[in-house]
Amino acid sequence: MQIRKCNIENAIINKKVVFLHYKNQLNNINMIQVVNRALNILEFIASDSNKEFSLSEIANTLELQHSTCANILKTLVSRGYVEQTKVKGNYKLGIMIYHLSNNGSNSSIINATEDLMIDLRNKVNETVILSVIKNQRRIVLSMMTNTHEIQVKTIKESSVYSATTGRVILAHYTENELNYFIEKVGLPSENEWPGINTKKKLREELYRIKTQNIEITLNKNHVIGLATPIIKESKIIASLGIYLPDFRYGDTEKKLLIAELLKTTEKINAKIDNSNFSSRY
Repeated sequence: MQIRKCNIENAIINKKVVFLHYKNQLNNINMIQVVNRALNILEFIASDSNKEFSLSEIANTLELQHSTCANILKTLVSRGYVEQTKVKGNYKLGIMIYHLSNNGSNSSIINATEDLMIDLRNKVNETVILSVIKNQRRIVLSMMTNTHEIQVKTIKESSVYSATTGRVILAHYTENELNYFIEKVGLPSENEWPGINTKKKLREELYRIKTQNIEITLNKNHVIGLATPIIKESKIIASLGIYLPDFRYGDTEKKLLIAELLKTTEKINAKIDNSNFSSRY
């Protein structure tokens, strides 16, 4: 009797093992299927980066059930890989896609801007930098120093909020991109951006920066920062900046710096827009 009971228990255990093994295999198959569908959706949306696609268009083209497609898109939107527009609710590539492609495009943008940055540095004889945002940090891709005994050298990586170039890039984020950034980083501290302690104030300040097309700051270390947006196909990909000590920022110098920075920015944007450079940092 005892032996029979053990045999029954062993049989039950074996069936459970077989069932769990089958269930794991099924889960793996389903997981692979979902991943493939998500990649298909991303590739389809990326086929035309200037277009916004409707749910029906995506689902019908990829032969997916609308509910399945909607669930995958919901996850991709929440993770920042796809952006859903407010007006029509259509879909386009999100900020995280451009973050992933950042490493491959850094050398391209450096090469595209180097000569013009050197020319700008020679004309104003101040520190000129090119910055991007990566992993929610302001990163300096390239820096041209000047010949002054006293000069400003900015650190390679810093808070986006505290950097003039970082603020300019942030000002050109879409609503979804900005929400994603705030969700990851939070609001600026008093040290990073004095007085900007609510979402309302942050949005107002970023709107001001975007409409002016240039940002000029003075920090507690008496450093003046000027920055402009580098744009390709209506998307922000970087920011060009000039940094100098405030004692060299008189009225004459101010006019020269602003004029030359805007002129160089226009040339870089035209050069990048006419090239095969992949858009977005």
